[in-house]
Amino acid sequence: MARIAQEEIDRLKREVSLVRLVESQGVTLKKHGKDYLGLCPFHDNREPSLVVSPEKNLWHCLGACGEGGDVIQWVMKRQGVSFRHALELLRDGDHSPFTAPAHPAPAALAHI
Repeated sequence: MARIAQEEIDRLKREVSLVRLVESQGVTLKKHGKDYLGLCPFHDNREPSLVVSPEKNLWHCLGACGEGGDVIQWVMKRQGVSFRHALELLRDGDHSPFTAPAHPAPAALAHI
């Protein structure tokens, strides 16, 4: 099994939009300052505790689970897969719901 180059890992962390990835998996996010808040899907949650930072492309739960990370850790946790499998899903899957467009049209941002 070939090793995945660090450049490829860094590219995925940089290019895959965490906001879009989280929303594509059924989590509703609401803008809160420069970040987004939502219900953490990893524990029973009645108040938003999931913080997604598009600027840093990182997530963190301020609630019971205290989990956090980047797009790779999100896929690992959400899908229950290994680091390598998460990379393969991000790299080989349909990136249209995950990757932020270079120049999004204003209408494309209306739902965010």
